[in-house]
Amino acid sequence: MKQKISMIMKSIAMIFAIFIAASVFDIVLSVVGIFVYSNAAFIVVFGVAGIFAGLIGYMSAMEKVPKHDRTASIGIIVMQVIIGLLFFSLIASIEGGEYKIPFKAFGLMLSLSSLVFLGKFREAAK
Repeated sequence: MKQKISMIMKSIAMIFAIFIAASVFDIVLSVVGIFVYSNAAFIVVFGVAGIFAGLIGYMSAMEKVPKHDRTASIGIIVMQVIIGLLFFSLIASIEGGEYKIPFKAFGLMLSLSSLVFLGKFREAAK
């Protein structure tokens, strides 16, 4: 049980680290490229960060999982989808201003990129 909590916390930490990195990268990009930076670039930065957060969060959590534990994969996927939905609905609505749509893009891409691993879970279950 302690190992499962540890891997879930590692995945959550990776997701938030990538979210913070995307925020910092967005600020730097807006300062450096002030004439070429647009709202579309703003949304794309957070969308791509959501994809990387889903992939890296899953991979970092699966490093600690024993090979015989097939249920851990689905637990990580569900946890990442829930976090993605929290970003999409709750956190985006709390912010509500300029960052509302980029936060939604981050949450949506985090959830969708996590669903990619469902095929890997089905293969492991056979």
